[in-house]
Amino acid sequence: MYAMTGFEGKSPADLLAFLQQKDLVESMRQLYTLACLAVTIPISTASVEWTFSALKRIKTYSRNATGEARLSSLASMAIEKDFLLELKRTDVLHNLVSELFVNKDRRMDFVCK
Repeated sequence: MYAMTGFEGKSPADLLAFLQQKDLVESMRQLYTLACLAVTIPISTASVEWTFSALKRIKTYSRNATGEARLSSLASMAIEKDFLLELKRTDVLHNLVSELFVNKDRRMDFVCK
């Protein structure tokens, strides 16, 4: 029975019905008990709902923890969405950002005593 390919994709209820129809309850007691447990244990989608609930809490925290300057910047980006998309299509934005970072002095002077 364990090597039978006819049970692939079958539900525990199908297995339980097969064991009862073929009168294999006594000879395969452990399998019958496992099938009974699998059929009677309630399965819910609470774990999926918990995931969405956690995601909602994270988003709420993120919104509440966001500073005023960041919210203002995000609002400006949302308003100027078309302009940003146009900049993204060209290399103007990339070149501007690259120039700003290249010109910035990033070396620190350490004095060794």
